[in-house]
Amino acid sequence: MDENFKIVRVTDRESFKQLEAFQSIVWGRGEVIPYHVLIAFQNMGGIVLVAYDESNRPVGLLCGYNSYKDGKVFYYMHLCGVLPEYSGSELTVKMKIKMREHLLREGIEHAVWLIDPLNVMEAYVSIHKLRGLGESYQRNFYGLMRDPYNRGLESDRLLIKWNLKSKEVEEKISCSADEEDTNLRLDELDKSIIILRDGSFPRILDYKLNLNSEKFYLEIPMDLESIKKRDLSVAIEWREVTRRIFENYMSKGYLITDVIRDLRNSRYYYVFEKCVRDYKAPPKM
Repeated sequence: MDENFKIVRVTDRESFKQLEAFQSIVWGRGEVIPYHVLIAFQNMGGIVLVAYDESNRPVGLLCGYNSYKDGKVFYYMHLCGVLPEYSGSELTVKMKIKMREHLLREGIEHAVWLIDPLNVMEAYVSIHKLRGLGESYQRNFYGLMRDPYNRGLESDRLLIKWNLKSKEVEEKISCSADEEDTNLRLDELDKSIIILRDGSFPRILDYKLNLNSEKFYLEIPMDLESIKKRDLSVAIEWREVTRRIFENYMSKGYLITDVIRDLRNSRYYYVFEKCVRDYKAPPKM
């Protein structure tokens, strides 16, 4: 879906009020940030970006605020979402790039946000397309949640760090051509999980916690929501086993440096790596 979007920092109250209805469509009525809180975000050191389509309808929202912790200043992006019809588009990428432009003008060099590690599309955008790093694993970060997406699983999160001024980030976002996805590199890497493809969705047969390679990969189901709807116990197993893998290896100094997409087989893989790029740890969450 290729459309022209206008992405702006909203300022008037009526525009902020519109965002309550928008949020209820995207995240459900129980997860709405009140419009007056968004106004506070915008005017007290945060950024609220809204994407509008050609008919001036809000179709995307990004918001967060500048934070200070452990002697470091950074931007915390609390949420970024789009209407369901744009979920497969590049809109979330465009909104985060616009966020980066605003932050650099304000002298902010790092942004962080949290993703569900089993949401592979969000991970692919955050790590592969934007070159963020998976820096730490947060077990059941919010506690049990009531919204349709999170209901049934504990709210584990992966902390993404985005170094806004890194050469790799600049090169990635300035590249206009889509690079071809490939899984050829996986042939050279160890795998941390063995999957049984039994029926309509993958099941875990075995996993490894004793790898010592510089790099290895972890396969994640492409559509966890379908698994949850058909067999919640299988989805819970995926959460618990992948949690063990993330926590085990990240405690040993591994970071998540890429997410590889195999379009032919509809599979996604996290790449764990020991020594990476120009890494500097953000504040601990």
